[in-house]
Amino acid sequence: MATEVAIPNLGYTMTVAKILKWLKSVGDPVEAGEILLEIETDKVNYGIESPASGVVKAILAKVGEEIPVGGLVAIIGRADEEIDLRLYEKREEKTPVSKAVQAQGPREVIQTVSRPKGGRVLVSPVARKMAQEKGINLTFVTGSGHSGRIRMADVEKYLNAAKTAKMEAGPPSGPLEVAEIIPMTTMRRAIARRLSQSFHDAPHFNLCTEVDMTEVKRFLDLNAQKADSQAEVKLSVNDIFIKAVAILLHAHPRLNSRLNGDQIEILRDINIGLAVALDDGLIVPAVEKADQKRLWQIARDRKDLVERARQGRLSLAEIERGTFTVSNLGMYDIVFFTSILNPPQSGILSIGQTMDRPVVRNGAVVIRPIVELSLAVDHRIVDGAVGAKFLQDLKNGLENPILLI
Repeated sequence: MATEVAIPNLGYTMTVAKILKWLKSVGDPVEAGEILLEIETDKVNYGIESPASGVVKAILAKVGEEIPVGGLVAIIGRADEEIDLRLYEKREEKTPVSKAVQAQGPREVIQTVSRPKGGRVLVSPVARKMAQEKGINLTFVTGSGHSGRIRMADVEKYLNAAKTAKMEAGPPSGPLEVAEIIPMTTMRRAIARRLSQSFHDAPHFNLCTEVDMTEVKRFLDLNAQKADSQAEVKLSVNDIFIKAVAILLHAHPRLNSRLNGDQIEILRDINIGLAVALDDGLIVPAVEKADQKRLWQIARDRKDLVERARQGRLSLAEIERGTFTVSNLGMYDIVFFTSILNPPQSGILSIGQTMDRPVVRNGAVVIRPIVELSLAVDHRIVDGAVGAKFLQDLKNGLENPILLI
């Protein structure tokens, strides 16, 4: 009996996956547990294993396509087994949503494409595969299935009616000429969706302060020599902030919590996420239990996470385990900025560039390295005074790092 290969659900925010690479072709033998293809989700790249041993009888999605969670991508069968792809189309007509997706909510698993005027059309994997092979633009095919869904018979009818015609969508109208169209990647769409939801659902407020980084810079300079002599990873200002924030969250547990319905869940683990910029967007891997680690271990973990984030080799757990986020744009000469919360977290700290500025100390004007910080919090969980006390304690700790490290 043939075995189906579908897009798995790898996280509560995942809705689609992009096909990155097929490691097998139709007719190739495959063992159970062997990687069939690689996909890109909104968070990580992932290899899908074959659920059974046999031969690849059909591939229903090509490289670059985006398939909803639960959508079929391949069929595995015996070498001598004949596969009628029409059976899968008939079955999907009766049960258009897979059980895996029904468990997560009413998401469609049928591929959709845009019609010229912005409408949507449903299409079965078999019909989509046939249209791709024949070079047919599905936006011009009329579907006869449920809710206008395109079936294989509709594609065949279109072919018979227009054997020599090549249908293409017309160019966009309007006085402005479009220089380039950049499709949103899976990650970019996920960022847009999550941050729009965060901005809409969580009422933010921001608190700001300035910190004299004289002692932090002195501490880093002293330990830079130690790192060079012992071939250790170099400490960075991000490591100091991760450690300082992690320690202070013990005294300010509301900032290490999340909202679940009408309950506030105070989290036991303190995992500090660090925002890492990638070509396609932003990813936030987290240093696990940062409050329990020495500064050098945080530096090693941070370096490893950032490197693997840029290589696309992070695990889902490393991305989703964060309980509080630190975001630093100082390396881009950004003096001050505010951030949107990374849901479901209740706090995020934004760090600007450290700059030499004149300040008054003991009645005299002196030059000191100053950094501006902003703290964004979820007002449903954290009140102004609570957030202000956390930021005040962070300022005091950074200006006297021996109290924290």
